[in-house]
Amino acid sequence: MKKITLLVALMATISMNAQLIFEGFDDITSLVDYTVYNVSDSPNTDIFQGNDTVFPSHAGASTAYLGMNFNATAGSTIDLYLVLPAVELENGDVMTFWTRTGEGSTFPDRLEVVLDPDGSATPPTSTDPGSYTELLLEINPTLATGGYPEAWELQTVTVAGLSGPTTTSLAFRYWVTDAGPAGANSNYIGIDTLEVNETLGVDETALDSFRYFVDSNNQLNLAAATAMESIVLHNVLGQQVASQRLTSNSEVLDLSGFNTGMYLATVTIDGNSKTVKIIKK
Repeated sequence: MKKITLLVALMATISMNAQLIFEGFDDITSLVDYTVYNVSDSPNTDIFQGNDTVFPSHAGASTAYLGMNFNATAGSTIDLYLVLPAVELENGDVMTFWTRTGEGSTFPDRLEVVLDPDGSATPPTSTDPGSYTELLLEINPTLATGGYPEAWELQTVTVAGLSGPTTTSLAFRYWVTDAGPAGANSNYIGIDTLEVNETLGVDETALDSFRYFVDSNNQLNLAAATAMESIVLHNVLGQQVASQRLTSNSEVLDLSGFNTGMYLATVTIDGNSKTVKIIKK
């Protein structure tokens, strides 16, 4: 299980959003709702569990991240997509993740984040990106040496290009030319601590007054301007560990019986939900 330390500013921003996806890549064999398309010129190795002899993860167990490298092709062009689970997205929703390559890399890498703007989920091919046509982020677009972060670096992506609320998918595209075992480009990249968060709308202002903290006795204290309806706790593996009905604007949930670590608490007020991160020490 991952224990993640977040910057206070980042925590404040995310706490105002409803979480759609969280993935720590503790075990990539559990990514059952993700889809891999390797449309390289000579497809070879796809995604793999992080290798801590190259570098350790951003957070959690040392191998708890997703890796991609030059072996994605046995030829000279890497074009490898990792498509995230389909969720309802709107313009302004935010995706964050951490990424890096190895220190002193002389084989440049490139990573894109793309969006399927119409939700048709048309698979890419070696000559066509399918429906993943909206480019939202490009790291090291010119394949410059030293252009990819060599220490874990936070990336923030804002969803754009949708005509309205759409059930669709974001995707990572590991795309490198003059690549592969014999190429001048492509080395090794890691991706860790992925989140997709929904920006709250104006009809969700009842959540603005919501406040919470975990006290020294491991009691989760909740407060809001109006009565809260429920709280559901998940661990970072996505497993529900608690669910409780709430009836007032001041509530307490006892965490003393829970394992130490981070949890995601989803509180519902006036039919709208907010997900926040809490730490049980």
